[in-house]
Amino acid sequence: MNHDEDSKTDMAYQLLRREILAARLAPDTALRPTALKDRYGLSWTPVREALARLEAERLVVYRRNRGFAVAPVSSGELDDLQRARQAIELPLLKEAIEHGDSEWEASLVAAHHRLIRCTLPVDDPSEETLTQWEQLHAAFHQTLLSAAVSKWLLRFQAQIHEQLQRHHRVLAILPVFKSREVDAQEAFDALRNAMSPLHHTELLNAALDRDVDKALLLMAEHAGTTMDVFERTSAVQEQLARRKAQRLEAAAEKLKKAPKPVAEAKPAKVTKPTTAAKTTKATKATQTTKALKPSKSAK
Repeated sequence: MNHDEDSKTDMAYQLLRREILAARLAPDTALRPTALKDRYGLSWTPVREALARLEAERLVVYRRNRGFAVAPVSSGELDDLQRARQAIELPLLKEAIEHGDSEWEASLVAAHHRLIRCTLPVDDPSEETLTQWEQLHAAFHQTLLSAAVSKWLLRFQAQIHEQLQRHHRVLAILPVFKSREVDAQEAFDALRNAMSPLHHTELLNAALDRDVDKALLLMAEHAGTTMDVFERTSAVQEQLARRKAQRLEAAAEKLKKAPKPVAEAKPAKVTKPTTAAKTTKATKATQTTKALKPSKSAK
């Protein structure tokens, strides 16, 4: 592959990756190279190469006889990712606090300052605000852990964070935004709590105070707030599904009990005689007329 093709592949990879992480390409969406070529103005080879790279990152799956598709999300995988996050982030946080220097502290304070000045998506549920908040939120957590010495754990943490971000969008954040018009206040309040600057301020202070035990406890609690949003959102969606099923059932029952309309009797249709029938009638009339006339012998 030459440099130009490599550049186009990287462009296709970055574009598709961004669309998947932002859930603009929804989970389980078929990723047909021909359609992607037309939609994004990309060439065939870069699209195929990009899909292969995304499959290696588990953002895309390949299914026999069906081709590529956006990787699915599920409550089970979200729970698995949360456990993986705890297993990796807590040791990294401990290392970071123990090895962080004054430059790390300054970077952490700056990342926290940018995050708390950002508009919360719960106050402005637009795509632009949500994306900006996600980027600043990720930057704070990455800076918090950046002084850790394990490079492999840091790589795993970055991959897990992106997968969690997509699961959070699809399973928690976007459903809450869509449910604001119905009875979803508990889920909305849980989302506001999860995004609250207070959690990040407490984490910042514990890290700067080099209080490892408190920082680990706060990190575990912070991770749990997102699961709380998901659980409450799921409860709201189940409630909405039950209400919809009840409405459909009531409508069907009402339809059963409704009296059936009586069909009005249609007047008998008068059939016009055909040409053949007219000819037959005319012939009979002629025969009758001849029978009534006296013959010459009778005169």
